[in-house]
Amino acid sequence: MTLDAIGWIAVVLTQVFYIPNTVRILKTRDVRGYSLFGWLLLFLGLVCFLVYFTAQGDPVGIVANLCGVTGSGSTAFCIWLWRGRDPVGEVLSQGAQGAIGRAP
Repeated sequence: MTLDAIGWIAVVLTQVFYIPNTVRILKTRDVRGYSLFGWLLLFLGLVCFLVYFTAQGDPVGIVANLCGVTGSGSTAFCIWLWRGRDPVGEVLSQGAQGAIGRAP
């Protein structure tokens, strides 16, 4: 197995990390327990790596960090957008409002 093949396997394995987090956040809009600061640090670090690997002309590094920038940026945006919300309370509140409007 060549070093490039190992690099591509690493790209796939590390980028799968974002999928369950992103799906969960988009489904529930629940970002409690996620650190906006931490995700922004990851995003900025990956942007720096993307610039570096682009300058080096390394396709494995470019693809890996392009995926990472997209995943971490999307997650950070969702955390910023939905921070301070109580998704459980909102669902309960919407259910109660629906029940009030219906006739018994």
